[in-house]
Amino acid sequence: MVNFSHSKNSAFFRSAIFTTLGLACLASSTLAQTPNQPPTLRQALDAAWEISSQSRSLDNRRSELAAKEKAAGSWISGEPVAGLAHRTDRLNKNDGFREVEAEIEFPLWNRGVRAATQADLAAQRLDFDGQFALSKLKLAGELRALAASAATAQVELDLNKRKLLEANALTQDLMRRVKAGENARVDALQTQVLVQQAQAAMAQAEGQLARVQSQWRSLTGLATVAPLEEKLAAMAANEAIAAPISADHPALRQSQAQLSGAQAKLALANADKRDPISISLGVGIARERGSFAASNETTLRFALRIPLGGDNRNAPRQAAARAELDASQADLDAVQRQLLAEVAAANAELLAARTVQIAASERLRLSTEVQTLITKSWRLGDSDLPTRLRADNEQFEASLSLARAAIDVQRAIANLNQAHGVFP
Repeated sequence: MVNFSHSKNSAFFRSAIFTTLGLACLASSTLAQTPNQPPTLRQALDAAWEISSQSRSLDNRRSELAAKEKAAGSWISGEPVAGLAHRTDRLNKNDGFREVEAEIEFPLWNRGVRAATQADLAAQRLDFDGQFALSKLKLAGELRALAASAATAQVELDLNKRKLLEANALTQDLMRRVKAGENARVDALQTQVLVQQAQAAMAQAEGQLARVQSQWRSLTGLATVAPLEEKLAAMAANEAIAAPISADHPALRQSQAQLSGAQAKLALANADKRDPISISLGVGIARERGSFAASNETTLRFALRIPLGGDNRNAPRQAAARAELDASQADLDAVQRQLLAEVAAANAELLAARTVQIAASERLRLSTEVQTLITKSWRLGDSDLPTRLRADNEQFEASLSLARAAIDVQRAIANLNQAHGVFP
């Protein structure tokens, strides 16, 4: 056993603490260490939304709804219809009968139908806004997942670079010892194996990082991945399992909008019991004569058409509207249960991630202490190389575990915000 002075132990503990803090910071800000200032998650979300198909169709969809609302505010229920008729006896008698008639028809709103149509369009607008908000929230979830994957790959790459430098330094040290006859050549070969392992791990991490960065560029159009740095939203700070879901949650708003739309469609089906009433106004010029000297006569025609409603027309529409209403209510109940389950799972995930981070920090402290002692013992000749390599590997695994744990905490915070419907 090798004994060390109290001053050396104090210096070791300070070094271990600094190493732990440095790795924790590395896990949370490794992506920020780029030459160019990386975007925030909010900026990345805005960029991704700007180039998304939903965003590009937004203006036209809004124009469509505005046109429907304008039509529903008119005093007629549809477009006027114009007609022109001409009659003559020129093909048979040719006694001089001539008649020209122009007619225009205006469809009118049935009682209560215009108000029901306007209510239906208002519900469609709410559903429209809810769909876009929910699509944007899902996009935010994709970005959060990519940012976490990129952070993990970057940490693994950085730590394996450090491992490669340490393995190269150890290999050079052993080569000198082998030449001096202090160690066998097999020891140098073992360290060269470590070098190859570190290089392979680096290549794997580089490939994973490149894949995530490619997905990020495809989704956002940005070259740099945003760091995963989120704080718990106010509504997510309460980690109680039965925390209520905010009424502003996009998924809840969209489901409620669908329910309102189904109710409006049922009200419209109940109000629209027959085809629209139409009024026709016609002006005709007729000439019928016994001789070519007879005078022309002008007539005015007024017509009112009232369609009759019936079950053959209305019953299927009303049944379909009631079925849609029942389905929308069931969907709303399912969404509420799903959101509560997602919040509960995200809370549990965050609690577990914090627990793992504490354990990983303690593991790194202990493994760093063991590595320091065994390294000094190996240099004094009191420990063999396999023992030294096992201690180095354990310290590396502990460092990697702490870095991953720090990212997992950030990932869990982002998932909890996502479950509460909070945008970055």
